[in-house]
Amino acid sequence: MKETYTLVMACEEPFRVKIGKIGHALIEKGLFLYTGSALGRGGASLERRIERHYHRSKRVRWHVDFLTIRPEISIKKTICLKSLERFECRINQLIMSELTGKPIILHAGATDCKCDAHLLSVGVADAQWILNRLQQIYLTFGNPIILDTTSKSDFSALLPSNTKGILEYSN
Repeated sequence: MKETYTLVMACEEPFRVKIGKIGHALIEKGLFLYTGSALGRGGASLERRIERHYHRSKRVRWHVDFLTIRPEISIKKTICLKSLERFECRINQLIMSELTGKPIILHAGATDCKCDAHLLSVGVADAQWILNRLQQIYLTFGNPIILDTTSKSDFSALLPSNTKGILEYSN
C-alpha cells in the first residue's frame, strides 16, 4: 500500500528559519502545505508519520520538522490517501500549478525526488478554498480522507495505536 498525505499548516507570526543544509527561509503569515508519503509499516505507517508531525518536541529529521516544531505554526488539517500507486510527486505538482504553491526554499521536503519542493507556501488565500481545491486534487487519484485536527490530543483520539485501517481508502 502506498500512502500520500498533505499537511495544511498556518503561520500566525512571521519568522526566519534554517531548513537543514539547504538554507534559510522567511516564513510569512499564511498557509503552507507539505506533501509527503508513508511507504512502510509500524513506525513508518501513514498513521504514525502523520501523528509524528503533531509532536512539537521531536528530533528534527525532515525539512517539514523545522516548521512543525515552531509555536508559530499550527497544523489545521491533513488530507490522506491510501492507494496502490505512489502519488506524492504528482499531487505536489498539481498543488504547485492549481494552488500556485511556491517553495519556501528550493528542494525543501524534496531531496529524494526531482520536484522543486514539497514544502510550499500558498500565501494568505482563503483556507476553505484551499482545502476544497486540495480535496479535488486528491479525488483525481482516489477517495481521500480529511483529518480535522488542531491539536495532537485530538489527533491521537482519531488514530489510536490499536486502530488498523481507519484511513483505509483506495482507488
